[in-house]
Amino acid sequence: MKKYISFAIFPVLAGCTEIPNDTTLEKAFYSAALSSKASTVLSVDNFAKVSGYKKYDQYIAEVSYDIRFLQNQESHKIKEDMRDSGLGLHALSIEYGDYKAGDISSNQQQVIFIKTRSGWQVKA
Repeated sequence: MKKYISFAIFPVLAGCTEIPNDTTLEKAFYSAALSSKASTVLSVDNFAKVSGYKKYDQYIAEVSYDIRFLQNQESHKIKEDMRDSGLGLHALSIEYGDYKAGDISSNQQQVIFIKTRSGWQVKA
């Protein structure tokens, strides 16, 4: 009888420990990058999860990725509304200095993912 009870509880506990797989994280990361106001200036390639852990209702992942610049820095104006965006052009200028179209920058950082009704997303 005890065997049946433990097997009946297992699916319930498994649902509580759900973590996103690497493909899910990659899709959420690329989706956030494409929806960024800076997506006309850069693209994100070569995403890889380095490590990660679940904390409460979030998943914290150390990720690596490449940024490829699509335009020269001089090709665009930095608008006020872009200064506050997650991958805003002002932040790019501060972070990467004078970048040129075709330049690639390899990056590694911690990204927080949250579970929503429509799946895992990058926390804004």
